Amino acid sequence: MRAKNPVLAVCVMLSLVSAARAQDAPRVVTLVPANESCDVDAKATKTLVVTFDAEMGQGRSLCGGGPAMPKVVTARWKDAKTFECTVELEPDHSYSLAINCPAAQNFRSAQGKPVVPLAWTFETLPAKLPDQVAQKARNQKALDALTRTLAASYSYYDLRVKDWAKLTKEHAPALLAAKTDKCWAAAAARMLAPAQDIHMYLRCGESTFATGRRAIDPLVRPALPAQHFKLEPAGTSARYGRGEDGIGYLELTSWGRDADVPAIEKALAELRDTKALVVDVRRNSGGDETLARTIAQWFVEGTKVYAKNRYRTGPGKDAFGKVLDRALTGNTDEQKRYPGKIAVLTSRYVMSSCESFVMMLQQAKGCSVVGQPTYGSSGNPKPHDLGNGVTLVSPSWQDLRLDGTCLEGEGVAPDVAVAVEAKDLATKDPILEKALEILRAR
Repeated sequence: MRAKNPVLAVCVMLSLVSAARAQDAPRVVTLVPANESCDVDAKATKTLVVTFDAEMGQGRSLCGGGPAMPKVVTARWKDAKTFECTVELEPDHSYSLAINCPAAQNFRSAQGKPVVPLAWTFETLPAKLPDQVAQKARNQKALDALTRTLAASYSYYDLRVKDWAKLTKEHAPALLAAKTDKCWAAAAARMLAPAQDIHMYLRCGESTFATGRRAIDPLVRPALPAQHFKLEPAGTSARYGRGEDGIGYLELTSWGRDADVPAIEKALAELRDTKALVVDVRRNSGGDETLARTIAQWFVEGTKVYAKNRYRTGPGKDAFGKVLDRALTGNTDEQKRYPGKIAVLTSRYVMSSCESFVMMLQQAKGCSVVGQPTYGSSGNPKPHDLGNGVTLVSPSWQDLRLDGTCLEGEGVAPDVAVAVEAKDLATKDPILEKALEILRAR
């Protein structure tokens, strides 16, 4: 599932950056207004405040731009650990900025260590609030709709949250006290956080509220494959090339809108004469499974079932439809088939439709999956109107492996597991090197 809110895309990007950072970097202790707060009074809030856990240098990088960036009037260091800036905020507005970002790292400790990039978002209240008595009644109806919808439609309802009644009771006061529908959506997202589901979120107007987050190192550094292969782009989300020993390399980083399938197929056509091929998806967190299928058809002969799934049909642990097969038919045109052995590189960063892609390639002859288990998250999310201007988007199916076991929270296990940590990637790529060892031995 591709995030439709640019703030979510920024959060994913910053999580990816932060996962690779040293653990001793200075960190943000508090933000004022609080991150993801939805009830900021634009008239009363004149100052943004950032407090760090270490003494800092005097540089700063408040990243962002356009209408989502607060208008900063002045900025200064209040003391060695506290940065503040006066701002002018508008009512009924969504704001997003970041403390440091990949292109600017000037928030640093006194010793010069950059702060781990952190996305900061908040929403201001409208200039005139709706009638709060009516709003509370509206909030209650939406909460009732939410609890009914989750029980009847959420495919992983019984997976991680063991007592929904208790969870709802704990969060009901905040939900009922929400001053606006948008504040209600933010409170609902906090309630749903224990589900730890990347594919579940809420929408209210132009704002999106995630219920699950992750910070995962993909265990690959973009410069390291170039030590083994001469690479060139295949569109904006893929790279390919070949090494001196005749082994090819294809990196696929997205199955989203930026995936240029014709360019990838052109690259595969050029790689058909290689002795073997590395397919690297460690930086791919999914997107459109139909795009993944188009590329997987280059590797599979005939028709193969690669996964199963079942849909929830109502409340109750056993309220699911029959188990359905998902199958893939390989290309019959010889010029659109890769004939050699392949090694697929995986990490915990891989999820959703890219996990399906890995399972598709497992049906190819001579395929070895090398690396670490994938993340284990697939939902086929569907929208549900809660009646208060808020839409819940939640998983509708359970994605199953070929043996019928659930993928969620477990992922796809590699054929050859490679132990690797971020510190190991300073000069070498252990997962890629293991794959090359396997392909060369063949």
